[in-house]
Order: sequence, then C-alpha cells, then structure tokens
Amino acid sequence: MIDAALEEQADWLRMWHRALVCGLPPARDVVSAEQPPAGRFGKWFDINSERGLLDQPVFKQLWPAYAEMHALGCGLARKAAGGERLSAAEYDAFMDKAQSFAATARRIRDAFQRAVYDLDPLTGVHSRRCMMTALERERERSIRTGNAVYVGLCDIDKFKAVNDEHGHLAGDSVLLAVAGRLIANLRPYDAIYRFGGDEFLLAFAETDGEQAVGIADRLRASIGRMKVLPSDGVALSVTATFGLCVLDPGEPVETTIQRADVALYQAKRDGRNRVVLWHAAPDRGGRRHG
Repeated sequence: MIDAALEEQADWLRMWHRALVCGLPPARDVVSAEQPPAGRFGKWFDINSERGLLDQPVFKQLWPAYAEMHALGCGLARKAAGGERLSAAEYDAFMDKAQSFAATARRIRDAFQRAVYDLDPLTGVHSRRCMMTALERERERSIRTGNAVYVGLCDIDKFKAVNDEHGHLAGDSVLLAVAGRLIANLRPYDAIYRFGGDEFLLAFAETDGEQAVGIADRLRASIGRMKVLPSDGVALSVTATFGLCVLDPGEPVETTIQRADVALYQAKRDGRNRVVLWHAAPDRGGRRHG
C-alpha cells in the first residue's frame, strides 16, 4: 500500500500540474477536500485506522504528511481554478510537503522490505539470507571482547514422518510451534535463524560450553513437552536434536557450522532428542547430554 500511495501521489501531482500549467479545469481529485483523500491508499488507511497497525509510529508520521500535502494541494488548485495566481512561496510550500511525504513513504517502504527480506515467511524468525552476516559480526565481536559465542543446529526429529502421515499443513504447524518454543526460551541477546527445512540455527552470545549445553537442553525439553494441534485435530508430539560448537574466531564461520552439523548427526546416531557438543578430540566425537 505504500507503493500504491507513491504511485497515486505521482499520478495526482501530474494531474495537479497539468491543470495549473495548462489552465485546464482540474479533476475532482485535484480539488476535493475529502478526508481521507480519494484513492486506494486513503481508503486503505481509513479502513485500517482502528486495527492497531496504523498506531505504529512510522505510520503516524506517514499519514499527516499525506493528508497535509493533499489538503494544501487541493486548496491551491481550487484557488487557481477560481482565477487567482499562486505565489512562488505557496508553490514551494506545497512541493516541500509533497517531497516530504514521498521521502517518508520511501523510507518506511525500504525499512519494511529489509525486514521482510530478513525474515522467514513461515516462522517469522530470521532467514538464512542474513545469517552469515550476523554470525560474522558475532565472530568479530568475540575477537574484540574475548567472550565465546556458541552456534547450535536444532533439527526436528522424524519431521518427514509428520508431513507424510499428516500432511504439509501439519508440518507447517509443527515448524511454527517449534519456532515459538525456541523464541520463548532464548535469552534476549541470543539469535535464531531458519537454516532450512526443519532445521534452525541458534547463536548463543557470551556463553561458555556448559551454559550453551544448558540452554540447548532447556530448549530441547520445552519442545518435548508441547502438543501441536494441526487442522486435522490429531495432537502431535515432537522432539528435537541439537548439535553445538563454539564459534572459533580463528576459523571461517562456515567451519563452525560444519562442526555443529557433525555434532548434530552424532546426536542423531546416539538416539535423537539430545544435545551434543563438538570438540576437537582425536576421535572427533562429542560430549553427549540429554
């Protein structure tokens, strides 16, 4: 709708300039004082004004800019249609409002687009697209501060069976429920990403190995206690398996993820529904928990 508002503003300004420059009778939309202004954006805003979204500060900035531009432009168009000459100051004031609205709308649109780009559309957690950049920042911060960061991979056990037996909508319900449990039980400064399929990647900042295992085990237990009720009404129970590895400041981020993946597969071989911490032991094994 912000794109629609920008398009409508461009069309409206074109009609406005055409009427004034060419001396033509202005179209109704150019001289109407109707509030909200006619058009898709004005009608959308009016319909949604009581629904909470528009209480957000960014929209509170956008609507006054839109309404003030429209009211001033219509007033000037009526004045010109009545044979009065507009002053340069009046014209400049109107164009300043038009440019202010367009700049505000583009800033909000771009912010929303960045946010949507960074979020997984199903679960609402961060997407894999922004994951590597964020983990690289964590690696650099670990170098500066000397505080360890642990990376964890969480895999939903036997997820394919959920899809096969109950359908993909049930699988989506499970993914949403697991993501909700992970978010609810993470610390405010931890991060979660949709890694792909039924896997989530977690980053535990300023954490030692024992703490990381404890956090992951708390997440594992919370997931194991929940019941998911998809549309077919059959209550589903699921478990999850975790592989952890410290984010080595001297190694590429990809290496840490690979090691967490090794720990994850070790946990699956050991029976699932557990946490394994990777360490550089000669046998490349892990300490198993859960």
